[in-house]
Amino acid sequence: MTCIGMQGLEYEKTVLRRPQRERRLIVIVLGVMLAAVACAILGLAFVQGSSWHYYGSDRALDRPSRARVETIRDVVDASGRVPKAVAWLDAALDPVTDSTSARTCLLAAQEKLKAAGDPTLAEAALELQPVIEAIRPTCVGATATRRPVPALTWPW
Repeated sequence: MTCIGMQGLEYEKTVLRRPQRERRLIVIVLGVMLAAVACAILGLAFVQGSSWHYYGSDRALDRPSRARVETIRDVVDASGRVPKAVAWLDAALDPVTDSTSARTCLLAAQEKLKAAGDPTLAEAALELQPVIEAIRPTCVGATATRRPVPALTWPW
């Protein structure tokens, strides 16, 4: 077919351009939406995989538990028989200690107290058990990601 005049040619060009612009606009909008969804998924994975968001909500010892552990530490320190247990209890009472580390420190102190062979210290170890059981890390949402347990080493 041949076009007669310039009017027919201009009309055909504008008709062909409009659907191409609409397709480009749809592709751009879909691409932006896909990028936003991908960024949201990656952001959520980062937040749930890292531990910085636990610091505000994850306290190792509440006030009654802290007072109980301080009392046990004073009793153990007064006996003078197990200085390593006192060091572990001090580490658990540190305000910057997270719940997992505090629980690990209390378990280590409990083992040292049980190994001492003194009935008073064995009773102190038994008093630590409810505090240890009360400490659980709080999880924000159900994730398959576990936080690493820090390895605590002491210089002695």
